[in-house]
Amino acid sequence: MKLPILLFIGGFAALQASAAWSQSPRFLSCDIPSPIGIEGSASDARIGPRIFRITPGSFSEWNSRDHEFGPSLCEAFTCIADAKRVEGTISSASMTYNIGVDRATGGGSWRAKGASNLPRIEGSCSLIADPSPPHPK
Repeated sequence: MKLPILLFIGGFAALQASAAWSQSPRFLSCDIPSPIGIEGSASDARIGPRIFRITPGSFSEWNSRDHEFGPSLCEAFTCIADAKRVEGTISSASMTYNIGVDRATGGGSWRAKGASNLPRIEGSCSLIADPSPPHPK
């Protein structure tokens, strides 16, 4: 009768891990290259990595000018959270970026689909500390 107890404990641990995800955002630094050969891409190119905050049901990008995260992109784009992955999507008429975290490994990644003209179409993202300034008490 040890097997049902182990299954219960394993299931309980998975529920606890899932609950932790819903309460704790992950911060990702992703080096997504700018498109090559697209008119205007040089002036629109971002300097440095793009930073995202992701939780189940919320996905936002860091605004380095305002030093804060923007509104949740899940309001306009697709976001998923399942047993394997928490992922947010940013898309335009010609391409889609998927940025997410693998729940099992904790590793972050990005990938592009469509007419990207990118030198790379996927890569890893680093997990970083919250870049937001601390709120005064």
